[in-house]
Amino acid sequence: MLNELSADYSDGDIIVIDDIRTLPAGNQLQIDMVVVLVCVNGKGQFDIKGKTYRVHRDEMVVCPPNVLINNYLISPDFSCAIIGLSYPALQRMLHANNEIWDMIVSVSESPVFQITEEMRGLLSHYYSLMKFKLSQPESAYRKETLHALFQAFFYDLCGLLRSRMLHSEVLSAMTQGDALVKKFLHMLADTQGQQRSVGYYAQRLCVSAKYLSTVCKKSTGRTAKEWILEYTVEIVRHQLLNTERSVKEISNLLGFPNLSVFGKFCRSTLGQSPSDYREGLNRHGN
Repeated sequence: MLNELSADYSDGDIIVIDDIRTLPAGNQLQIDMVVVLVCVNGKGQFDIKGKTYRVHRDEMVVCPPNVLINNYLISPDFSCAIIGLSYPALQRMLHANNEIWDMIVSVSESPVFQITEEMRGLLSHYYSLMKFKLSQPESAYRKETLHALFQAFFYDLCGLLRSRMLHSEVLSAMTQGDALVKKFLHMLADTQGQQRSVGYYAQRLCVSAKYLSTVCKKSTGRTAKEWILEYTVEIVRHQLLNTERSVKEISNLLGFPNLSVFGKFCRSTLGQSPSDYREGLNRHGN
């Protein structure tokens, strides 16, 4: 996990790391964040899904959450910048849509790519500004400011990945299972948390619920049920934080049978009743 490393900044949702040498070479990692690694100098090597990848200076690695990384090696002169973002935080920041679902599936098949001159300048400016903010004393809204910077950074990154996905080599790398997962994630985004049964999606994709969960786990590191739960939780969070709908209206919007069931869902996933969670957010900020 990234939290095993000495981070320059970490708050549970975002992490910034300048030095990864505290991690012994050859370790096996399963990172629970969307991770962007920019190689500043030297070279590195790692295995994902049985394939070996190499990263050199002026190249970037983008890893989706829960991808298993094996046989990690770096050269003596290797240096990099790492920015990590929890997937729930990415959903909250970008209000994940179909294109973002596509990118999550595709980058696991081709995670290393060259940084253009324009992107190098953009990354340098973002990272310098982040480091500047981190060097300042603690202040009001520091976390909110950093999250806003990360939001802008990931919007630009998603724009880069979108252009990259249009390349035929990236599209052809997607397996039949990846294509199925892509359709599932599209459907999940379209239903906006109103359908929470794996069977619902499996039936419409003409596969069994077990098969859908198996290919989801293989392609993204999460089962279909985990994706549905996580997406629903983020929709609930968004509704409580960013709308003026009543708790009953949110419950009805998401298709819960009654307020009691919705309340139990919130207590089991958010740790509080929906009213208490909303009150806490309003009082302390997200």
